[in-house]
Amino acid sequence: MSVGLSGNLRDFGIADVFQLIGQQRKTGVLELSRGTRRVQLVFDQGRVVVAHPAATRDGDPDPLGDMMARCGVLTRRRVEEATSARRSSAQTFGRAVVERGWLDSAQVECIEDLLTRDTIFEVLRWESGSFDFRAQTVSHDRDPGTLLGAEQILMDGLRMVDEWQSLAAQIPSDQTVFETVGSFESYRDGSDTLSADQLESARIVHSLVDGRLPARRVVDLSRLGTFDGTRILAELRSAGLIEPVQGQRALSLRRHVRAVRSGAPRLSGGVGASVATAVCMLALLASVVFVRVHEPEPAPPRIEQQSLERLREAYATRRLRNAMDAYRLAEGRWPASLDELERGGFLGADALAAPEGRPYYSSNRDDGVVLLAPEY
Repeated sequence: MSVGLSGNLRDFGIADVFQLIGQQRKTGVLELSRGTRRVQLVFDQGRVVVAHPAATRDGDPDPLGDMMARCGVLTRRRVEEATSARRSSAQTFGRAVVERGWLDSAQVECIEDLLTRDTIFEVLRWESGSFDFRAQTVSHDRDPGTLLGAEQILMDGLRMVDEWQSLAAQIPSDQTVFETVGSFESYRDGSDTLSADQLESARIVHSLVDGRLPARRVVDLSRLGTFDGTRILAELRSAGLIEPVQGQRALSLRRHVRAVRSGAPRLSGGVGASVATAVCMLALLASVVFVRVHEPEPAPPRIEQQSLERLREAYATRRLRNAMDAYRLAEGRWPASLDELERGGFLGADALAAPEGRPYYSSNRDDGVVLLAPEY
């Protein structure tokens, strides 16, 4: 017989719910609701398997696919294709992606972990809403030894919630656009107390700040999670390495973002940066397009006519790759950022974005340059 636990978060806080599930080693699904927002957390013996937003209406994007698109791992078109396959075959979104050779299981797991951390961090900041836990059997492919207990997640999460308030002064909005005003080398040389991993994370975030991307997009592309990505942005601003874009330029950027999101055709200037990666990031970036490496063999093609949009996009991508090759032959190295192609005369500014104005991003590796998918 299924055992349930329901209530109001004002009377029985989310921390109490987590603690109860963890202490009693419960297995089942916890659903949290606040207004139109619904979130699900799956537990196995008091340990969190996965957490993600729940669809509230037909047509809502798959939460894992949406996270993959936001992080630049998959294009929106591929997310839509995998979502359609999931609905027609009752398979998970992750399995649909793996079967098409776009990512492997380890890469999907990395994005699932990122989505879980961000979802839990979100709900720990809720002060109102309702909860409903149903004890039931859950099935998953995760190694039980890799799952974190609810109590451990709660301790880490509450620490982050306490620190979150102090970040608001430096990062007033996740739509704030920053530009670099100081070199990372000076920051690195003066940071004796930071570990190698901390410095690498800071370098990733600093390299993504380009005067065009909003803070939310920088955090997503860094794949460090909402809290860690935002905290590093705040630290970089406090250290004088980045500053918000101000005045008329900031207004123009906001108008441009709205135009791109609404589908208005517009070409933007060069963006992007060299993004070094940690172990998980390296696994993820192996899935996207390399300059010198072919993509995995696609599934047998269907007989259909390519749209003009796809042809334009393929041409723009080839043009960008060829310019990178030319730059390397001329300079003896890959460009540190796509902007160098424009400054060196290898491409015009209009070539550094997809046809609808969606900017490309790049990451340097020993075996070539990775083109990260534009945000669709």
